[in-house]
Amino acid sequence: MRRWRLVSGASAALILTLEFALFAVVLAPHDGRANTFANLGNISLILKYSSIYGIGAIGAALIIGSGGIDLAAGSVIALASVVTGHLFVVEGWPLVVAIAAGLLTGTLVGSVAAALIVRAQLPPFIATLGTMGMARGAGFLVTEGRFYDLSGRLPAEFAPLAIPLGAWPGMLMFVAAIAFHIVLQYTALGRHLLAVGGNETAARYAGVRVNRVKTFVYVAGGTLAALAGVVLAVVQGQGKADLATGYELDIIAAAVIGGASLSGGRASVVGAVLGSLIFGVLRNALPQIPGGTYADRLIIGVAVLVIAVMDRVAAKRGA
Repeated sequence: MRRWRLVSGASAALILTLEFALFAVVLAPHDGRANTFANLGNISLILKYSSIYGIGAIGAALIIGSGGIDLAAGSVIALASVVTGHLFVVEGWPLVVAIAAGLLTGTLVGSVAAALIVRAQLPPFIATLGTMGMARGAGFLVTEGRFYDLSGRLPAEFAPLAIPLGAWPGMLMFVAAIAFHIVLQYTALGRHLLAVGGNETAARYAGVRVNRVKTFVYVAGGTLAALAGVVLAVVQGQGKADLATGYELDIIAAAVIGGASLSGGRASVVGAVLGSLIFGVLRNALPQIPGGTYADRLIIGVAVLVIAVMDRVAAKRGA
């Protein structure tokens, strides 16, 4: 029987368009002053900071599509920023090498999560809860409560490959989205990933190497979260252990509102990126509305719960 699709990439794009149009009207000045929301500079700012979540949400979409969950993304972002900052600022390593070490940190954390899930047969929730604590704790052990000022060692107007630093987060998010969209939609690995999420037992009997698929998604998720951490550290100029606190909920929410089913078997990389932009617009617009500064946390939590319930209902009707 045809399975219901709760949210598609096109639906997420429509939600993003309507949301932006709504805030553009609500925040339009009525006294002749310049519009502080619907302008090119603010759109660039939304893209810049949404990309941090978007890069992580790509990994979350892969993991959720395979039937898993990752609670460690925010902690991995922080640890990657700490490792990059420590090696670059304290040890004096070249920035490129420090960035590579930061990325490797995420790969290592993802590998540990995969080993706990595949070898020790721990539920993904428990395994990534453990790696979340380990990564955050390691960050505090390295920094001892301090932060690393990367901006102090970077040259003024730093522009790698002649590209402005502020453009890098969005560019990296789109490159990662294209690469993993191709993997998910046009390769056997992508089909196997969704098959494992849809019905792990059936996928195993069909010859899918389930353990390899699970290892891939958690290693990829950890590496992408580390990429988000490295980008955040370089762009923001700081490496801190308390960075990205609570980001895991935002990242999961972005993947879910972009079409990933918490029941597994369905995911969209493009939808995850759009989901991060939806929440990015929300985070940017609400502080400009009196009393709305902290409402984004409540809205994101409610959105996740509503979509999860609706997804469960849709899955039952489509079964």
